[in-house]
Amino acid sequence: MTSAAELGRPALIAALAFASGGGVLCAVGAMRGRSDLTRAGVRALVATFALTSLATAGLLYALLTRDFSFEYVSAYSSRSLPVGYTFSALWGGMEGSLLFWTLLLTGFAAFAVRGADRRGSRLVGWAGAVLAAAIAFFLLLLVIPADPFTRLAQIPADGRGLNPLLQSPGMMIHPPLLYTGFVGFSIPFAFAMAALLSGRLDEAWFTSTRRWALFAWSALSVGIVLGGAWAYTELGWGGYWAWDPVENASFLPWLTATAYLHSVVIQEKRRMFKVWNISLILMTYALAIFGTFLTRSGLLSSIHTFTEGPIGKWFLPFIGLMLIGGLALIALRYDSLRSDNQLDSMLSRESAFLANNVLFLAAAVAILWGTIYPVIAELFTGVRLSVGPPFFNTVFVPTGLALILLTGLGPLISWRRMSKGALLRIVRGPLIAGSVTIFVLAVVGVRSLGAMVAFGLCAFSFAAIGAEFARGSGVYRRRGMGTLQALNETVARNRRRYGGYVIHLGVLLIVIGFAGAAFNKEVARPLQLGDSINIGAYTMTYANFRQDSTPEKEIFEAEIEVTRGGSYLTTLYPQRNVHIAQGQPQSEVGIRTTPVEDLYVVVSSVDPDGTIGFRAFVNPLTWWIWAGAVVMVLGMWVVLSGDLPVAVPVSKPARSFEPGVVKA
Repeated sequence: MTSAAELGRPALIAALAFASGGGVLCAVGAMRGRSDLTRAGVRALVATFALTSLATAGLLYALLTRDFSFEYVSAYSSRSLPVGYTFSALWGGMEGSLLFWTLLLTGFAAFAVRGADRRGSRLVGWAGAVLAAAIAFFLLLLVIPADPFTRLAQIPADGRGLNPLLQSPGMMIHPPLLYTGFVGFSIPFAFAMAALLSGRLDEAWFTSTRRWALFAWSALSVGIVLGGAWAYTELGWGGYWAWDPVENASFLPWLTATAYLHSVVIQEKRRMFKVWNISLILMTYALAIFGTFLTRSGLLSSIHTFTEGPIGKWFLPFIGLMLIGGLALIALRYDSLRSDNQLDSMLSRESAFLANNVLFLAAAVAILWGTIYPVIAELFTGVRLSVGPPFFNTVFVPTGLALILLTGLGPLISWRRMSKGALLRIVRGPLIAGSVTIFVLAVVGVRSLGAMVAFGLCAFSFAAIGAEFARGSGVYRRRGMGTLQALNETVARNRRRYGGYVIHLGVLLIVIGFAGAAFNKEVARPLQLGDSINIGAYTMTYANFRQDSTPEKEIFEAEIEVTRGGSYLTTLYPQRNVHIAQGQPQSEVGIRTTPVEDLYVVVSSVDPDGTIGFRAFVNPLTWWIWAGAVVMVLGMWVVLSGDLPVAVPVSKPARSFEPGVVKA
């Protein structure tokens, strides 16, 4: 009897044929104005999704049934691996992660083009052709160099198991969200290219994909934060962001996408920045593919990368073709992309959005250069250099602070032009809030200039955004509504604008958490049973030691009693575990978290006599990073729940896109 897994490779080959044929049908339909051919191409893309789903189901079946005759199953699962982590092994290796990426891409493409075709979009043909080309590329990878259904000549009794660092609940969510974000940007990219190919350069391409852009940005944002949470709780180094090359690779498209979501407001409101917006969405998708290339090329060293394989060289021509083709189309249509209006004044909301975009793009360029510089330097000198956090902090922190200032300043400035006197009147309250914050911090003894500026700018922006909510809800309060009812009515009637402000508030909370890192403390030394160690106001005593085992790992657990001022606070149980299949050690961190500070305890080594290598950190305000992420998710829900449908008939006028959608 044929198992589901044996259908995987034939399904991928058939999917490649359908994607290629569907792309040709969509392109010919678009060129000749043949809606029947375009519709046939759309159906082919739907069939491609069905076949890719069948292949994915086959690989999952092989993983869950522990069919170690497949090389992928043998490499990334084992008999003792829990079912949840066995499921996440789908994206735990290179081939499986590419299959999962392709599943998302085919699903999003089928849903987007089918919806657009149903609504009569004139761009669906070319958009379908662009998406089909991207799908065919990834399917080609799965069929030739990265086949997830490769068989082993000799079947092992057990598999090697999943990387211990990936055996975390966060890793069951973090990679799918990142992939959702990366792949989601393919839809606005495809419709932007369709607009260029067809010459239909009105607002249809971004109004019909605005929800997709917001959805992808939201997924990527949450995925990045969850990645930081995973690093904080699993890697045991006391931090959540290390400017690792692959961390940077996820951050780069986030920066350009955030710039795009801001500047597209100007195109809708003032018919400006048309070239800029199409260029930004092109850069965003290219950077998303570039990040995928980095993790699979072996060029850069990172805990996030997959083992070096044969597919890295396939990505460079794809990225190059995408960039060259996209830029050539922009050049071809440049005259049609000229702005209908010009900046009326440097003191206007348009100028604030432009400054915002320049800062985001400057940050992206600096981070991209720092990420790829070691590779370029090695090509010319033969010496592998490293670019560490000091460089990235130096170039990004000033830019980030300027963006925080604009987060508060942007909503206060009027469209077209504003007088200096009017601006000074309206920023007076936020300026007082920021100045008082800095003064109070100086009085209580804070000496970190960077932290003081960050807290002051956050207070400025909090006050500015709060004033916007107060002004908006004031109309309803004057009608007799209560404060909460008026606030709810304000948000409900303009979800995109005020949902964007909620996202801004979440970002400000995250910045507060980042600024707290200026006051981190760390201590490290070996401890024997009964020893105590002090850090900040805490005293920690190594009270007990426990050794245990499971089919997956050997467990070495320390019991750490924590007191403050002589009073008992809590007991932490950090672990140092050795995973049997891989022979790889891993730390399980003990954390006591409060809104004021985290006490973070790690066992870095265990000696046979019970002596442990002990590290402890006091990380102030880290809690606010995760709280800010929750607030951002709330804002994303508000924005997405009030936005337009996925595809909009071209004949209908676009709704006004208010400022402040995702000014993060």
